[in-house]
Amino acid sequence: MSRARVALGLLALVALAGCAGTGLGGAPAPSDEQLAENATYDWDRDADVTLNVTGEQYKTVADVNGTERVRLASTSGFGGRNPVLISAVQFRYENGTVVGADAIDVSTRDQRTVVDLPAANGTFAYTGSAGTRSVNAPLDFEGSHEVVLPPGMRVSFPIFGDVSPGGYEKSIEDNRVHLRWESLDSATVSAEYYLDRDLYIFGGIVGVLAVVAVGGVVYYRLRIRRLEREREQSGLDYEQ
Repeated sequence: MSRARVALGLLALVALAGCAGTGLGGAPAPSDEQLAENATYDWDRDADVTLNVTGEQYKTVADVNGTERVRLASTSGFGGRNPVLISAVQFRYENGTVVGADAIDVSTRDQRTVVDLPAANGTFAYTGSAGTRSVNAPLDFEGSHEVVLPPGMRVSFPIFGDVSPGGYEKSIEDNRVHLRWESLDSATVSAEYYLDRDLYIFGGIVGVLAVVAVGGVVYYRLRIRRLEREREQSGLDYEQ
């Protein structure tokens, strides 16, 4: 093997190691414009941490106690970490005063989104991205958690719905599923959900496929019987 090939091999290993450590190079820190985006948050909640999923985004409102730093990172397929892209950051002091991005420092370090808050006690709020049928939110908060899914979405049917971690309570209020955990500690909360009509569509597809399958079996059975009769009539089936 030539030195050139060895060098190329080493470069490839270094590149792969870099991808594994940063999640394909990681993600840039949110821009000032993203951090300063307008958003309306519900500061009055029953849970210590709430995720309100609407469309393809979620709004997190979380109590922080005794810490001025929050770290947010998702795991990559290579076992590394990726920073979580957030926007519309706000912080509410214990006296009720709300400040925006100008008072909150957000950066990307060690493949994490690092948020330095203006006080160690208060409530931190931000917006993250969700899918059309799923949400995955790494959280760096302790206490009770609640996730509110978009209107009409459900998680009960195993093939289409899934929630992690387990141990949650589920209820439906105003056509929205509420998932509640009594206590979580720096957990990644994820949910896959569906519309009721998705089940009807799936059931219709399964029904059509079942009819086609049964029709195919009946057709081939009739075809085999017909061939057997033709053989008998032609005298091909007889004993010596």
